[in-house]
This record gives sequence, C-alpha cells and structure tokens, in this order.
Amino acid sequence: MIVEITTHGSTLKRNHDSFIVQTQDGKTEIPAEKVDAIIISSNSLISTQAVRLCIEKQIQLVISTWSGKPIARMWSSSPGKSTELRRNQYLNQDTVIGYEISLNILSKKLKGQKHFLVDLKNNRKLPPTKLETAISTIDNSLKKLSATKYANDYKATFLGLEGACAANYFQAISSILPEKWSTNKRSQHPAHDEFNATLNYLYGMAYSDVEKIIILSGLDPNAGFYHSDSYGKPTLSFDIIEIIRPVVDRIIVTSFTKKMIRDNWFEKQDDDTNSIFLSKEGRQFLISSYVENGRKTIETESWEFCKIIIQKLQ
Repeated sequence: MIVEITTHGSTLKRNHDSFIVQTQDGKTEIPAEKVDAIIISSNSLISTQAVRLCIEKQIQLVISTWSGKPIARMWSSSPGKSTELRRNQYLNQDTVIGYEISLNILSKKLKGQKHFLVDLKNNRKLPPTKLETAISTIDNSLKKLSATKYANDYKATFLGLEGACAANYFQAISSILPEKWSTNKRSQHPAHDEFNATLNYLYGMAYSDVEKIIILSGLDPNAGFYHSDSYGKPTLSFDIIEIIRPVVDRIIVTSFTKKMIRDNWFEKQDDDTNSIFLSKEGRQFLISSYVENGRKTIETESWEFCKIIIQKLQ
C-alpha cells in the first residue's frame, strides 16, 4: 500500500516495526510489512526513527509539496534492491525485456481507447460511423501488435500502429462532441481549439501523478522503454502516461457532451500562434473533475504497471 500524509501538522513516527500516523482526527498504526511506499508533504513532520524503519525495510520515502509533487527522495547509503532495480532498468531499455514492456504499454493504451469508444457507441442510438471505423482500426492494430517479434526496428513498427489508431480515435471523438466544440485533429503545445486546451491541461496533471507513482515504486522516471530515445526527459513517465490517457479522455469528453464546459473559460492568445488557454475558472472546474473522477484510477493503474515492470526486471 501507499501511505500518503498530506494533512497540515500530521506526524509520522515509529513503534517497533510499525508506523504511527498522527493527524487531527487521531492516531493510526500501520505495520511496515504492509507498506510499499510513503509520501509525506512538506507541511508534515517525520521522526528519524520512522526514516530508519523505511531504510531497514527498503520502503520508498518521498517528500512532496502540499499538492503532491515530489521534491525529494530518501534511500539507504548501502546498495539494496532499489540499486539493483535501477541498474536492470538502464540495462534493459532496448533489450527483449524492453520490447516486452513497450508491447505491454501500447497494447494497454489501445485496449483502453477501444473500451472507451465502445462505451460511446453503446450509449448512442445512432452512433457516428467514425466510431466503428476507429474501433475496427484499433482491432486490426492489436492483431498486428500481437504478431510482432523482437527486432531492432520494433519501435518504428509500434509508432506506426499507434499513429494510425490515434488519427481515427480523435476523429471518432470529435464526431460525438457538440458541433461548436468539434476539432479536426490533436494539437498539443500550443492548443488550437478548446477541446485540445482542456485535454492538454488534464494530461499535465496526470503527468505529475504518474511521475510521483514511478518515484514511489523505486524506478527511475528518466529511463523509459517505449520512449527511451528522448535523452534527458522523464521517458518512463511518457511511457506510463500512455496507458492512462483514455481515463483523462473520458473525463474531458463527458464534460463536453454533458455541456458542463462554458464558452467564457477560454482565452485566445493575441499573436501568430492563435493559441487557446484556459481561464482560472475553467482550470478549477477541470481540477475538481480530475480529482473526483480520475486521480485514484490513474494512480492505481500507474502503480500496477510499475509492479509489472519491476517483475520483468527482476
């Protein structure tokens, strides 16, 4: 389990082989053997004995800002399983193990997209044909994906399949949006329409949560497998964000189709880019929607996938 201590004034102490969490609501004792990782905000207190218990049991300990963004990580000065894990992570970025992890990433992403599109189709009496086209494209890509073998150019094959699905996927989503919010294509930074502006904002929030989970797992967020070619970037975060994108997509699409989005939440940049930005009110709405409908699922799925990677690397 992951123990998060974010309440102002909370304390974390040790009692033999257990942690004692003290908050305004009372005291909780948690056996160390049940804890995988601890994240404690910078407005809480932790005893040195609690830190030592983390080190003895090789439990990841991360210090975060009040909003949950990691700012520091503590580990033992002696080599342990975390050192070996990261060594294996670096050595296997482009091996058969790296291929298998990359295959798993893309497969999970495509299956998540298909599941979302099938839900959209089933919830409509007359679903647009683009929904069926996108579902069919994903099915074909999944079949091709399952037939691939490890080779030096496997990433190029994966990217080709992913790209073909992405074009049809976003066209299908656009076809069910209210007409004034429909979009021709995915635009990242900067966003050129309101739908992409909201998508970019929530993807950014998801990146922070994914990176937090990676750090808590003991993996290095800067050593990816599918995106291993982007040197100096948090490539493992880029990898794992792929499998949870459909969760964010569902939040955004629901907000648009249920007419919760307001026209005055968007501001156009007065320059050559014609970029679209969210107002403070729009950001507050999306943050609330994300926390209520997505964060828990994203953190859980990220943690489960980190465990899959760790098992592959052991």
